[in-house]
Amino acid sequence: MLGLAVAAMVSVPRLAEAPATAAPAVAAPHAEAFCATGGDVHAHDEHGRARVRYGARTAEPGSRVSAGVAEQVERELDRQEITGRLLRSTDDAKWIHIPVHFHVLHNGKKGKVTKKAVLEQIKVLDTAYRGKKGGSSARINFYLKKITWTRNADWFGKPQQYETDFKKKLRKGGDSTLNVYTANLGSELLGWATMPWDYKKEPANDGVIVHYDSLPGGKIKHYSLGYTAVHEVGHWLGLYHTFGRAYPDEDGCSAGDRVGDTPAQKEPTNGCPKKAPDTCPAWGRDSIHNFMDYGYDKCMTEFTKGQVERMRTAWSRYRL
Repeated sequence: MLGLAVAAMVSVPRLAEAPATAAPAVAAPHAEAFCATGGDVHAHDEHGRARVRYGARTAEPGSRVSAGVAEQVERELDRQEITGRLLRSTDDAKWIHIPVHFHVLHNGKKGKVTKKAVLEQIKVLDTAYRGKKGGSSARINFYLKKITWTRNADWFGKPQQYETDFKKKLRKGGDSTLNVYTANLGSELLGWATMPWDYKKEPANDGVIVHYDSLPGGKIKHYSLGYTAVHEVGHWLGLYHTFGRAYPDEDGCSAGDRVGDTPAQKEPTNGCPKKAPDTCPAWGRDSIHNFMDYGYDKCMTEFTKGQVERMRTAWSRYRL
């Protein structure tokens, strides 16, 4: 999850054949129908799923992913690959198409995100997950299903307190539908998300919340290109931070992110360094350009092949 974040039932194919060339930008197969980037790198990141601004000193909402839950998830994902439900030999030709219900919480003029900004955010998501910024393509296409605008000062200004209320009222679709909510997350948090294995137990809580000013064209310095949502959706699809699932209780060198091709990383990246540091004894420099780190938006450009495989395996196991 990202620190400061601007945090729609459909019957659609969850996994569909891709066009001969590229996936559609915003075409729907059928119509109808919780990380902080901080200056204080030791700011408490309870469940490793929230994003914060540089310099933030705040705890993200939610509970940490315990070692027991994490190990159970890994066993389930391992079995998913072994059973062949996600066959890489044939899956390369298929795209995952994800409908997005976008819920704008606002207080009159403040936070009333425009349709244009929402469409730009969907475009940023689609571009990032198709590998158009760099790295590997996840072969995931996001398309807008519906936008809702809800004027409620409490929901908009206190999203952590009222999260259960507005999600119960607004959330649409099933396990394969992405619900994104924008609200005022304050001066530190950027966003948070639920993980795919949480859905079965708490389906009504499923989704992503981002700071309304983190959307493309927003006013948060260094975090207004739309990559808070990209980062949070990465959690929604099953990815941990590159600096580990349990930071700061365990540094990334110890905990890791359970992805083989992302180098071990001790702590979050601050800003956008010209040269990637090497913070762990193991191979490789820190993944400062990875969408699942905490760098500035301008520094984020990629997912790795291993992250793509994990997301697609998690999709098949928990959201298909």
